[in-house]
Amino acid sequence: MAKLESMGKIIETGVLVIGGGPSGLWAANRAAELGSDVLVVDKGPQDWGGLASQSGGDFDAVLPGENVDDFVQDLVYYYDGLCEQDLMEEIYKHSYERLTDYQRFGCEFLTGQDGKLRGVPQRGLDHAKLYPAKFKGSGGEDMTRGLVNESNRLGVKRLGRTLVTDMLKRDGVVVGAVGFDTRNGEFYIFKAGAVVLATGEGGWKAAYLSNTATGEGTHMAFRAGAELKNCEFVRVWNCPTQFAWESQTTLLPLGARFVNANGESFMDRYCPTLGSKTDQHYNVIGMAIEAREGRGPIYFDVSPLQPENRELVKPQTGWQLLNYQKLLALGIDFFRDKTEWMPQLFQTCGGLVADIKGRTIIPGLFVTGCARGIEPGLCIGGLHLCITAVTGYITGGIAANYAKSHESSQIEDDEVNMFKNRLYAHLAKNGIPPKKVIREIQEAVFPYEVCIIKSEKSLKNALSKVERLKNEVLPQMKATDAHYLMKLVETQAIAFMTELYLRASLMRAETRAGHYREDYPDRDDKNWLKWIVISQTDGTMNLRVEPVPFDKYKFKPTRYYMDNFKISR
Repeated sequence: MAKLESMGKIIETGVLVIGGGPSGLWAANRAAELGSDVLVVDKGPQDWGGLASQSGGDFDAVLPGENVDDFVQDLVYYYDGLCEQDLMEEIYKHSYERLTDYQRFGCEFLTGQDGKLRGVPQRGLDHAKLYPAKFKGSGGEDMTRGLVNESNRLGVKRLGRTLVTDMLKRDGVVVGAVGFDTRNGEFYIFKAGAVVLATGEGGWKAAYLSNTATGEGTHMAFRAGAELKNCEFVRVWNCPTQFAWESQTTLLPLGARFVNANGESFMDRYCPTLGSKTDQHYNVIGMAIEAREGRGPIYFDVSPLQPENRELVKPQTGWQLLNYQKLLALGIDFFRDKTEWMPQLFQTCGGLVADIKGRTIIPGLFVTGCARGIEPGLCIGGLHLCITAVTGYITGGIAANYAKSHESSQIEDDEVNMFKNRLYAHLAKNGIPPKKVIREIQEAVFPYEVCIIKSEKSLKNALSKVERLKNEVLPQMKATDAHYLMKLVETQAIAFMTELYLRASLMRAETRAGHYREDYPDRDDKNWLKWIVISQTDGTMNLRVEPVPFDKYKFKPTRYYMDNFKISR
């Protein structure tokens, strides 16, 4: 058996952070503040900042003088009861601190004439608001730049273009990980006192804005013994057919709307109380029904906005300004003309189960940001960036303290050798390319009756296709070089997250939050005010339910957001 030193490059650190997006950088910076030696490893370019760099840079927070309990109760209502109240209370308690940190890093948020932050109400909720970035088009880039500058100040080490593939364990404790350089194929062995998973959500490579979210972090954590939840929920976004655009969560509350081919504001029919201001999950259901009944295509109409609000959201810099200029060159003015939009399946909401500090059920493994399953398919504008900042800060501190009291353990040579051989066995000239498999997965899960308006028949049909791919096609995938080896690992994760989504969607025989079953259109509080938790034993998926622990939570649901949505049965 080869010795560890001959298998690859060994790097030892106190805290290993897997993922260089906002949650990973927040965790790394906090751990470094507490004196830990920290290494951030990301499959993308060093310091690119993950999907946050392409975001609008808006932030959700509870300002001084506001009551955290009011915001938590908003979410209990909004999530139809499936809210981790203790976690969201912790997040909201520290949300303003993290917003002021971003300001300290140089990020600017929109203010009114009085100099106070200007909030935009969200989803018709009583209290939740997003605070827009001052400069539309570069807010996410500014956040990333600020976090990276802080990492430099604190001495955080970063390694880009490196994909982590497997967790290393000893006596049931995570003690490191292995991975490879996605350009030259060099194998890495990471020893760590604590490992923080910050790889974000899974996805289907639907668009370049979400091209990197594939769930490989969740997949490897699950193989190591972590439990998952909220896998039946996905994020289906409203997107232009011709170009990318940010700020929908700001435009809709200010008066923008979706209309059908007849010019009708159809969401007024499906959601009379909120219209298009409702959550995007309900908007895409309405869009799918309109298209199914022959009233498509669907258009986004910004003409109702007041002139001062148009200026509020007009792109000023960055990629969004480039898209706006391209549209103008084609004779299309986004703020004057209706533009065609469509639903697009973006990402899964499933992630690791953890306590409010980010501890998973595996000692030594912590999770932060969108890699933990928090949201049941609904999305408040600005809340993601709030969650990544607060949970990153908290979990980074917990991981640093854990690492100080747990010296890095001896790594098993046999385990490392097994992972390395399994990984590089996929390198070959002949075999099925990952791109072909991704396309087949997309064809199985993208139809509206699978990802928007679900039924037992459509879900089982999609699951049979995915099972065939899992058993017959995935084993034949091959990669011609290190770059495509990364694509192969991503494709394995996409297939895994797709199977979880379909199985959990079949299990939840009701409609709730971001899960709509046309054959079970009603909410079933008696049987389904519960989370579906997924674990594995000897490679077999096990699905079970866990009731929401209202005995320890402050609030019981008394009203449900889904009741705003009306559809003929």
